[in-house]
Amino acid sequence: MPNFDGGHYFLTALIPVKTTPTQDPRASDWVTSHTHCLREALASMPTALQTWATEGTGINSPFARDPRTHFARLVVLDDVAFNGRDHQDAIVTALKAALGSALGRRIEGGDPTQPRPVDHLPHPYLIFVCDFDAASGEPGELEGYLRGLWSVMDTEWHEILQHCHGYDRAQGAEGFARLIMRCQVETTMPFNDYYHPFPALPSMSLGPVVAPLAVAAVLLVVGLLGGLLTAWFGGRGAMWWWAALIGLVGVPLAGVYAYRAIVSRAQAPLPTGHRADLVSVVKALYLQQAFTRFAIAHQGASPAALHAAFGAFLRTHRPEDPTAPTQPRGVVRSDIRAEG
Repeated sequence: MPNFDGGHYFLTALIPVKTTPTQDPRASDWVTSHTHCLREALASMPTALQTWATEGTGINSPFARDPRTHFARLVVLDDVAFNGRDHQDAIVTALKAALGSALGRRIEGGDPTQPRPVDHLPHPYLIFVCDFDAASGEPGELEGYLRGLWSVMDTEWHEILQHCHGYDRAQGAEGFARLIMRCQVETTMPFNDYYHPFPALPSMSLGPVVAPLAVAAVLLVVGLLGGLLTAWFGGRGAMWWWAALIGLVGVPLAGVYAYRAIVSRAQAPLPTGHRADLVSVVKALYLQQAFTRFAIAHQGASPAALHAAFGAFLRTHRPEDPTAPTQPRGVVRSDIRAEG
């Protein structure tokens, strides 16, 4: 389950950032770095509307313009973190030091005071991660999503990617999609929290998988036993030795086949969750808040009044219609402040 799972595509891209100096946009005679300008561009990008006060501004995240994007994040990675030296066994280190002294040369790992190699990135990277609704993990679907994302926020992407390598040769929706896909890395641990209830997973029949391995093992064992017994009684037993040879070759081949079959089945994506697309999710958030206010407002109501009020609730909020009324994308709270 690398990039696609449960009806969602999990995109991870590492885009190299330019390291050459650049003109500071604040003054014509100032010079700054692309990394600094990129951080300023990301800092000025609005986030989702998370409070009543921010909802009043109406300045939403540009990713909210896309109807398929659930989450998105952009961050600059200057270099990998150094987690300290690897653990060394004191006895092994002492033995390496003694051996090095005896040989008259230094053996790696024999002197704990010597620095060890440390990994570094050749230049900073812009990390772009997002997950969006998808029917499959095919490259064509990813390309289509990226084209759509460019169509609704090309201005923001230009402000960001002008500081990255490859953008000069990747203008427009097609170039943007090609750049991101070229910088994509495999997402090895996707996170999907929309399963309710969790789907029933089909079981895997091991019979067809292990049958070739079992047949090869039987041929190997029976062939060896038959050949040895035949040789013990003075016969040649060519048939038995041929069976043993076939089994000897077949056991590793069948083992590889069984392993790859099990791994392939384990890596198959989980089925799409029930109403796990973005349109359904924001509708569920809308209904959750609306019904909470409805329940609070009608505490202690008579059965007849409650029945009438609930009918009005259904007509007003239309739970069966996922498109409207609903919560706007990029808004943490609904704009419902009171029940009418």
